[in-house]
Amino acid sequence: MTTLLDRYLLSRRQVLRGTAGLAAAGMMGRRAFAAPSTPLTFVGWQYQPQIVEENVRTFMSLYDENVNYELVTGDYHPIAETKLTGGQHIDMLYSEENYIARWHTAEWIRDLSGLPGIEEIQAGMFPVSVESLSLPNGGPLCGMPYYAGYNTFLYNEEHLAKAGAEVPQTWDAVLDVCRKLKADGISDAPFHGMWQQQWPNMSWYMFSAWYSEGAKVFDEQGNFVDEPALRKILEVNQTFYREGLVTADIMTLPGEGVPSYASGRHTFMVVHDYNQKVANDPAVSKIAGKARNALMPGATQSTMAWTAAYLMGANPVDEARVWNLLQFFGGKAKDGQYYVSKRWALEFGLGSAYKELMADPEVVASFSKWKDLDVASKQLSNATSRAIGKTIWFPEWDMYMMQQVQEYIRSGSSTDALVASLAAKAEELKVQYG
Repeated sequence: MTTLLDRYLLSRRQVLRGTAGLAAAGMMGRRAFAAPSTPLTFVGWQYQPQIVEENVRTFMSLYDENVNYELVTGDYHPIAETKLTGGQHIDMLYSEENYIARWHTAEWIRDLSGLPGIEEIQAGMFPVSVESLSLPNGGPLCGMPYYAGYNTFLYNEEHLAKAGAEVPQTWDAVLDVCRKLKADGISDAPFHGMWQQQWPNMSWYMFSAWYSEGAKVFDEQGNFVDEPALRKILEVNQTFYREGLVTADIMTLPGEGVPSYASGRHTFMVVHDYNQKVANDPAVSKIAGKARNALMPGATQSTMAWTAAYLMGANPVDEARVWNLLQFFGGKAKDGQYYVSKRWALEFGLGSAYKELMADPEVVASFSKWKDLDVASKQLSNATSRAIGKTIWFPEWDMYMMQQVQEYIRSGSSTDALVASLAAKAEELKVQYG
């Protein structure tokens, strides 16, 4: 089961070995019939690269184009920044939303204002996605949507039935139910979450939990906010670890911890919403059909929502050609089809920023097989976009936060000391970046 699941996930964090990246680049660099001699350059991260190659081939055939696709292995954003800093020419590249403003300020990417059809494209998106993809303070749209997601709260309904427990609505209730599940021998590590120290894991988990309790984390001026809701979430997570309610190796598990959850060992998990499809796939999961989604526990029951992006390089080889590439991958192709976004939705459960696509009967029917769409709709309507991610210094604070929170959880150290260090780091970076 593990081998099948690992193959299914092919996550962005899985390091592909050998010459896979070079082979992909060489394959995509071949000139299509009647295609321009100068290829467009496209840099992507490690999620289903073989399908990305197929999508590139479809684009080249449809547009008589020439594209050089480069697969980045390892930790994507730092490597992409190294390439950009070194002056590598890139026409289109992936990015999570919290790097958009940083890379735009560095003049590595351009915004999309003035491009043909951009107003209509923006009008067709959900507002939370427009906010994610735009520059700060009401700035223009800067990226086309790769996918739209949020962190969801999953539970194993069979475990709760055995324990005679209801789905918890608060974090205190989550702790109490976990203690009962462990005491009754139903689960030795009832709670599970993305606690790995990587950009989409511990960071997104912590912000989702903070938002669920009503913590601001940062105010409108970018100041770190020390408040009871923020401290409560920190202390709840420290308690999970101290009482052995999570697996001891939770901070180093591969694949965002999804293979471990699919094993049936755990009851609850906070995870990217599309991974519920994995947990309910009988080909790769021992709990298929039992992984249900509920609203996040907490005082507000909010969560973190985000939209990943395709960005245009600051100096495209040809603006019109690169705009075609962005629209094909991040929206509709010239024939009106969502070639990429619909495939991500149907095959992997990735949500879309487009209202039209999410209302597509085929997509609705597919999603309803593995999650409660009413719950998902309520969770999305109550989700919070991480506005602080638009500041150019945030990625550095975010990495520091993950390191410090992991150490705090492991060591059982003082909440006062942790909160003080997080506040001080934010002030230090704000001064450093002016």
